[in-house]
Amino acid sequence: MIKTIGVDFDGVIHRYSKGWFDGTIYDEPIPGAISGLRLLMQHNAVFIHTARSARQVAEWLAEHGFETCVEGQIHAPIKFWTDRGRLLVTNRKLPAVAYLDDRAVKFTTWERALAEILPVGATPKLDAPAAGVMSVPVEELRVLVQLALCHAHSSSCLTSAANVAAVERIHAQLEGEQL
Repeated sequence: MIKTIGVDFDGVIHRYSKGWFDGTIYDEPIPGAISGLRLLMQHNAVFIHTARSARQVAEWLAEHGFETCVEGQIHAPIKFWTDRGRLLVTNRKLPAVAYLDDRAVKFTTWERALAEILPVGATPKLDAPAAGVMSVPVEELRVLVQLALCHAHSSSCLTSAANVAAVERIHAQLEGEQL
C-alpha cells in the first residue's frame, strides 16, 4: 500500500525569508528541500499543499526538476494521491500519513496545544477532564514542555525554584496526592 505525505510549500520547500511579500515566489529552496522531496518520493506519494496559486508553485517546482501536476487540471477534485512519480500541487489538504509544515503544532491534547499556542498567562476554560485524566494549568504545562526541551538539548539545564515547584505539583497530582 502506498503511503502519502503532504508537504507545505512556504517555509518548508521555499525559504520564504520575506513572508508573503508581494505574492511572488522569490527565494531559493530551503537547503535539503529538493533532495528531501526526491527521497520522500522514492518511498511515498507526495503532494504539496499551499495557499499560493497551485499553478505558480507547480511551475517553480518544475524549474527545480520535478514532474508536477496541478489539482483541477488533471480531472475533478482528487480524494487521494497515490502517484510516486510526480508531485501534485493543491490548495487542499488531502488525506496523508504525515504532513510537513513549518507552522504546525503537533496535536496530542488540547491542553498541550494551547500551552504552545496561547500567550503566556492565558488561562483557557476547557471541558471537565474525563475520569483518569489529569488537569494541569497551562502555565505549568508550559514549564514542563520547556524543561523537557531543555533536557533534550542540554545536560546542563538551569532550573528556577518556581519551575521545580510547578513540576512537584504536577508530580503530586500524578501520585494521587491532594494539593
